[in-house]
Formats: sequence, C-alpha cells, structure tokens
Amino acid sequence: MAKILVTGGSGGLGRAVVSELLARHHIVQVLSRQSHSDLLPGAEVVSGDLTSGSGLREAVADMDTVIHCASAPPTAQITDVGGTRLLVQALHEAGNAPHLIYVSIVGVDRATAGYYRAKYEAETIVAQSRLPWSVLRATQFHSFVLRLIQSLGADMLNVISVPPHVRLQPIDSIEVAERLVALAEEGPAGRLQDMGGPQVLTLEEILQVYLRRLGRDAAQQTVELPRSLFAAFSSDSHLSPDSAVGKRTWDEFLRHWYGERNGYPPAKAAAPLLLEQLVRVHQPAQVSVQAVTLGPGSQGGPPHFHPGPVFGYVVEGEVLFQMHGHAPRIYKQGEVFYEPHDCLHLLATNPHPGQRAVFVAVIIGEPGQPVVIPVQLRPGTNDAR
Repeated sequence: MAKILVTGGSGGLGRAVVSELLARHHIVQVLSRQSHSDLLPGAEVVSGDLTSGSGLREAVADMDTVIHCASAPPTAQITDVGGTRLLVQALHEAGNAPHLIYVSIVGVDRATAGYYRAKYEAETIVAQSRLPWSVLRATQFHSFVLRLIQSLGADMLNVISVPPHVRLQPIDSIEVAERLVALAEEGPAGRLQDMGGPQVLTLEEILQVYLRRLGRDAAQQTVELPRSLFAAFSSDSHLSPDSAVGKRTWDEFLRHWYGERNGYPPAKAAAPLLLEQLVRVHQPAQVSVQAVTLGPGSQGGPPHFHPGPVFGYVVEGEVLFQMHGHAPRIYKQGEVFYEPHDCLHLLATNPHPGQRAVFVAVIIGEPGQPVVIPVQLRPGTNDAR
C-alpha cells in the first residue's frame, strides 16, 4: 500500500486513475484548488494550486508517488509547463523525492501545435528533474475522438464534411489509467514505450462506425479544413502502430457508452441572451446580441435560419461554421463572420476537444419574432424541408 498524489484527479483520466488506485487499496490524495463533491469515496482532497505553487510543498510531503495528469489546453504554458515546473520545485523542497509519473501524448516531440509543444516541454522538465521519473505517451483517448467527430455535425447533419488524410488511433482512458497505476507499483522507468490503441482508423472509418452505432444514415463529403485541429492529424507522427497494446476498440467503446450506459455525457453549450434593442433600419427591427459558449467538442443548436443578417466575433478558441451552399470554415479568436438574410445555417460547433470556444453574434430580426428558426433537413440532403 502506497501513498499516492494525483493531479488532475477530477478529469476523465484522473478519475480513472483514482478509481484504479482505490481498487488496489492505495492511499489516494487528489490535488485541487477546491473541494469536489463528486470525488470517489475513499479519496482525499489536498489543497494546492499548480498555477501559483500555493500549497504544493505541503501537498506532496510524505508521498511515495505523484501521478501528474493535470492538463489545460487553453492555458498550457501556465498549467502544463509552469505547473509541472512548480510541482518539481515543491517535490525538491519537500525533500522526499517520490516517483514522479507524467502522462503525455504520442508525437509531441514532432508536433508544431502550441498545446503539444507544451506537453513536450513538460516532459523535458520531468526528465531533467533529478527525481525518480516515468513518462508515458498515449494516443488519442476515445472521448477526444468522439468530440472531434461530433464537432463535424455527426449527430445532426445528413451530409457530413470530413477533412481528408486524417488517421487516429483511439485508446481507452481506463487502460491508460491501469498502466499508470502499474507504473506506480513497479517503480521509475524513464521514457516508456508508447501506448497506442488497438486500431489505426481513418476519420471516415471512425464516422462510419459512429453512425452505424447510432443508427444514423448520413453521407460524407471531403472538405479541406487547413487551419483546424484536424490538420495536426494529417500526418502519422501522432500514431504508434507498433505499440498497439490497447484492447478496447472504437466500436466497443461506443457500444459501452451508447448501449450499456445509454449515451455518452453530452458536451455543454450555453447561449445567454445579452441584449435586445429595437432599432430602425428602414423599418423597426429587433437587434439581439448573444454570447455563445461551446464546451470542448460541443455543438450549438440544430440547423436553422435567422430572419435577418448576423454579424459575429470569435472571442475565444475556434468555431466551425457551415452554411448551406458554402464549404465549412474555421473562425478563430479575433475573427469576425457574417451570415446573410435567410441563410440556412447547418452547423456551429467547437472542433477542439480540449478547450472551449466563445463567440458573440448580433442578430437583426423582426420585432416580437424569434431570431432563431430551427428547420428539418430533407433525407439524403442538407436542404431544408
């Protein structure tokens, strides 16, 4: 029985790690800035902040092992890089030199995207920490892949736009958690062999399995999205086919969540109404200002019309829009968009499974009438009925 601290213990992987540690009768503490009412019974919260270093030295004192799962794509330099550096400093100050285990992502040493480069920098900090250490890289979690395809409208559209040349190797987070716990029991191992899912699948194959599992009939069309996260998966640097040690396939994951568990938890989207004001544009018009927040990988409303033009601005993250008759387009933080009068808006999603997106939309409509009009799509097309 060991005393083990888990960072990021309230996240998907972290919860799986905590559950496995408890099942093996270890003493488990979870680092957190606040209490968690949904913490698994048997685990204890210890106060500490990776972004400031507050409470870290006290939190790591007397630990045998620290499993470092905490990660935050929107603030990777602060949380992943800075947080790892502060954690290592606290471990040295505590003076007990526990085994530090870090979970990373396959291909971060060859990636160019900011989040992945931050993960690689955090790896380097761990490896140079002069502590007993292990680093495990895994391929893409099933939940990550699920949010990716949902952002393309896989739950709503009859014709789904699919970026070409994308291949993924989904792995079950529970299996990664089991390997991390085994590492805690086996001892330091340095940089381990990559841990890959059992299959390398194209995005088209992933979508086909998903649609079949949900009983949906939808066609796919190839559309380039060069500035999106999908472009990062157009090479094979993020794959590890020679280390396909995972057991649960993509289809088995979907069967578990959509069959046995009656649905994967939906990503949350919020659209508070900020302002309504009557203005005169040749005749009285209603101007509505909406702030829309899309959680990681989540989608906005179903296909719809707006009765008047829409002007918008992306405040945070990136948003994938698709208008009828136009190719999908990614709008990123700081960019503006426009929708003409009576344009059929097919899709508004957050294509990034790791960070939220926020945009503001100014909608000009008719006084007293709704500013969003949902529509049904004709079978086999993306046209309104």
